[in-house]
Amino acid sequence: MPDENKQTGLVDNHQFAASVYTKYQEHFDHYYKLLKFAEASLHKYRGLRKDSYHAVLQYICPRAFKSFDAIRRLCEIAYCEDAAVILRCLLNLMAVTRWISKDPEKRSKKYLGWYWIELQERAERQPDKFSAAATTEIQKHFDAEKSQFEYTNRKGKPDFAKQWYQPEVYLISDLFKEVGLEKHYQEAYKTLSGTEHSDVMAYYAMFATAEKKDGETKLEIQSDLFVRNYLRNGFQYFADIFGMCNKTMAYADDRELREIVEAGMSFYKADMKSESASTVKPR
Repeated sequence: MPDENKQTGLVDNHQFAASVYTKYQEHFDHYYKLLKFAEASLHKYRGLRKDSYHAVLQYICPRAFKSFDAIRRLCEIAYCEDAAVILRCLLNLMAVTRWISKDPEKRSKKYLGWYWIELQERAERQPDKFSAAATTEIQKHFDAEKSQFEYTNRKGKPDFAKQWYQPEVYLISDLFKEVGLEKHYQEAYKTLSGTEHSDVMAYYAMFATAEKKDGETKLEIQSDLFVRNYLRNGFQYFADIFGMCNKTMAYADDRELREIVEAGMSFYKADMKSESASTVKPR
């Protein structure tokens, strides 16, 4: 069987991961320390749902953990475009978690209630996929939840939310602004969205570090250009989410969590400054 890596020009992933880790060892080590701490805490947690807010956090925290871990795995092999898509999801989840925490009772019920709104839409769109009993059950829950999403629009007419957070906020950018993350939206979310939507800048890392040899340009398919940035941002976003969840769920020792987060953020902050300094050209 032919060697697929030789045919495509890709480096063996195990060897490549080892070289990337060596290059960004401290970045990975801080990330991995928080990852293992959170993993152990989640495995030990045996709490029960006390209310809607607890229920929401029990969904959010494991989801955030998986995204946090996935970003690390993709950065290890420099699949940064794919890591960017998940990083955007993690940033979005951080904003959502903060926003829900501002009015936990009301917003948690909306967050959970939207499940039945979505399911009702699917049942109407693909009725053959649902049994008669399931359709009846979905309709019952839809009727119980729909009032949360009914409102009078700016034209004075009855309307129904198209997203679970409406009509309190209409756009995801407004949600970010309400929780003090407007800068993150402008500088990170919009850029990461471009990568997810495959605009031309999504390929920046591939051609920015491309080598030209014998008159031909060879794209850097496994570019590690954004590894340090994505590890830093992923650490920050997950630490924020895990910290908010821990305040309510008490997954982990708060003091140890703070020490891990503060050490990591201190390192990444200093690294970001050194990175910026190295890119400033002398006059």
